[in-house]
Amino acid sequence: MTAHRWTVPGRLRNLCLAVAISGSAALLSAMVAREQTEVLGWAALLVGVPLFVFAAPARLIVWVMALCVLSVTAVWPTLTSVGGVDVNAGDALLLLTAVAALVRAKDGTRHVLIAVIALFVVFGVARSELSGAVAFLRVVEPLIAGVAVGLYLRPGTDLWRDARWICVLMIATVPLVSDFDGRWAGFPGGPNEIGLVSAVVTVLGAAERNRAVKLLLIGAGLTGLVGSRGIAATVALIAGLVMLTRVSRSGWLARMRLRRVHPLVIVLFGILAVTFVPVIRPDLSTTVDIHAAQAGVFGQLFAKTDPLVGSGWATVDRSAFASTPYEGLHDVYLDIAAYLGVVGIALFALLLWLAMRAADPLTRAVLAGVAVWFNTTGAFPGPGWGILGLVIAAALCHARLHAAEPAGPAGVPVPELPHGRARPSHDLPEGLARTSENAGVRPG
Repeated sequence: MTAHRWTVPGRLRNLCLAVAISGSAALLSAMVAREQTEVLGWAALLVGVPLFVFAAPARLIVWVMALCVLSVTAVWPTLTSVGGVDVNAGDALLLLTAVAALVRAKDGTRHVLIAVIALFVVFGVARSELSGAVAFLRVVEPLIAGVAVGLYLRPGTDLWRDARWICVLMIATVPLVSDFDGRWAGFPGGPNEIGLVSAVVTVLGAAERNRAVKLLLIGAGLTGLVGSRGIAATVALIAGLVMLTRVSRSGWLARMRLRRVHPLVIVLFGILAVTFVPVIRPDLSTTVDIHAAQAGVFGQLFAKTDPLVGSGWATVDRSAFASTPYEGLHDVYLDIAAYLGVVGIALFALLLWLAMRAADPLTRAVLAGVAVWFNTTGAFPGPGWGILGLVIAAALCHARLHAAEPAGPAGVPVPELPHGRARPSHDLPEGLARTSENAGVRPG
């Protein structure tokens, strides 16, 4: 059965590699003769694309996915425009990563989470015009890539062990980008985005057992939080830590050696947040007022749409935003409700719930953080959706591991620890500084 399954992909891989080698040889010969840089670029693509699709290691797949979904669109050069929406190199590379993962997936795992994501994507596209459909796909492309990568990685693969270094790299890009009114910005976008990535890094550090890595992750995460002055990101961090306290220390979770966060740690973080956030963000009351004003506009917007299926992506009457200083609702959930109606927000809520059910404890903590953070940003492409895509991939890895567990005498699953490098994930034209504060809701 297994041998038959891999016969065709194996031949296809060999054929592609043969075409790549012969084609690159011909193009390189033409390059030498004509000395054209364009020919060199095509030769690199002809060789690199098949090699990446059929030979890239799993760790590289995770790194490339994380790099694409955590960096803002302005980082990548624009390749083309579809329906008035720019498609950049990051989009193309993420698509290539998804194709590489799907081509090399070893099983046809069926999970209700995949079905709900498919329904959400199809419904969003169906409820949009061409430009709105392209904009919607650019928002949810991390979820699609997450499904592909989750089906490709070996069950129980520790995705966060690799993805966390890209998160740290994103924090390290802060010096490359000018700050935003004294708050840090970086390749993920503005202060709110840097704050979210920093919160995730801190949660990953809290669950880490290696002391040196633990100190590095927590230090980088807290530094990013202080520099970005992210209020919602701080709340997201506390939500993630609270979720980690729900980890059982008995049974098979204890065998996986997940580091449980002591409740006193959460109390300490809460005290520090209440004490220092008003100091580093003297505009706290103004920020809260802005959020309240924008949320208050939701009723006006929703009244102008079909309450069941919404207005369609990015087609709502923008005049209702006149009473707020920004063009947006500043909240992913309110955006989806206005654009896709009750059906859309119900599918999105079901997606989050199923991901929470399928995920391991550490992934649940990350998901809790990003779900809280979604209350402070509009529904446009950004690292929030990117981290959700990584959550989807990690959840599917864990679900496949759980599905493969043999049942014990009492019918209770008894997990088998994966071998080799596969480890359970719970083992432990816009400016570059675009944020929900200066961009509003512009899904394109």
